Amino acid sequence: MQTVIGIILLITFFGFIIYAAKGGNLLLGLFVMAVLWSGLGLLGGTVDWTTINSTVFQGGPEGFGPTAVNIIFGSWFGRILVETGIARTIIRKAVELGGDKPAVTCVLLCIVTTAIFTTAYGAGAVVAIGVIVFPIMISLGISKQLATGSFAMSVGCGLYFNSALLKQAAGTMILNEEQYNPLSNEWYRFAAVALAINLIAVIIMVTLSVRKGNKVHTWAAAPVNSSPETKNAGLFACLTPIIPVTLAIAFKFSSIVSIIIAVIWALAWTGYLKKWSGIANVVEKTFHDGVSDVGLVLGFLLFLQMFIKAASSCKDLLAPIISPILPKNTFALFVVFGLLGFLALFRGPLTIWGAGAATFIIVASTGLYPLSILFPLFYITATTITTSVCPTQSWNLWAIGYNQVKVKDFLKQVLPYALPLCLILEVVAYFMFAA
Repeated sequence: MQTVIGIILLITFFGFIIYAAKGGNLLLGLFVMAVLWSGLGLLGGTVDWTTINSTVFQGGPEGFGPTAVNIIFGSWFGRILVETGIARTIIRKAVELGGDKPAVTCVLLCIVTTAIFTTAYGAGAVVAIGVIVFPIMISLGISKQLATGSFAMSVGCGLYFNSALLKQAAGTMILNEEQYNPLSNEWYRFAAVALAINLIAVIIMVTLSVRKGNKVHTWAAAPVNSSPETKNAGLFACLTPIIPVTLAIAFKFSSIVSIIIAVIWALAWTGYLKKWSGIANVVEKTFHDGVSDVGLVLGFLLFLQMFIKAASSCKDLLAPIISPILPKNTFALFVVFGLLGFLALFRGPLTIWGAGAATFIIVASTGLYPLSILFPLFYITATTITTSVCPTQSWNLWAIGYNQVKVKDFLKQVLPYALPLCLILEVVAYFMFAA
């Protein structure tokens, strides 16, 4: 009986993959899967009604509370960088440094974007930076598909350090009620390597694409609006994006304390601390906008927690079926994930931001691998592919629409670089976490 139910679980899992790949509403899809898998777990005798009531549908969302708070603060910080003019100033300086060399300017803008998103988070922050960056790139003659692809991958570069996304992923990948803490020296060492390799891939993409036939012109980019509201921020203010990461790594500050200190620093060096009313207005506005930016994301993640709890209750039904077919060699597992990175596209089975949430539970249920290995294994595909280049990611979809690029052309631009990058990072992660 349990074997039959396990097979039914796998059938529904593959059905969910198809549903996600076709663009089905994930929030509702995850809720239906939570109900379905809870019911199958009840039939299989691995969960009772009390657990379903208190742990799956109540405890799942409630347990995600601390992670949700980190996501909100990360999104708020992104809005602070935009509202104070810090992001705009850094971008303006990068354009001035690049001069009339389109490829160099594009690369510098990508580096700036990466630096910003090591700490900033949320679709609103991405959009706010994108509307500044894209007109500059395109006015320099960079093709729309290259501008879109390089910007999207640059956002993904910074996310290996981004505490909001790391906490979000850790809240999604839970093994035996234990949660991996990614904010550690071990992870930050890998993040530094991953960021560098990501940036190298972006630089290669920009260089080769410009040489290969993207027509570029040498006129200067249109000046960024220099009205009083968007005047240049000073040098010390421009250090704001790196403050949270520096405090977390060097002084072991918590992510929220690091962000609050960085916000105070930003407000101090941009003149907002002169009046109490000025502080109140900018904090209220940016916090409101930051929460709005991640509202739907939080809804998705709360329903995802229900499904994760339901799937956890079914792990004893899945383990006997899955264990025999999984690679016993850990290196082989990392290589397989790297080679199949394309399955993280369109919310497929290798992204925890989609059907891969169930894949994680299935792999974790075997007990073959500790969470310290599973976290980088799944985070790489979810970040390098899903958040960086998948058209279903909200900010990527916005960028594609904003620049009026066909999805096919966008994927042709980024996949030749993102897919090998995924394999490289999986191999690097094996040697840093599992060897």
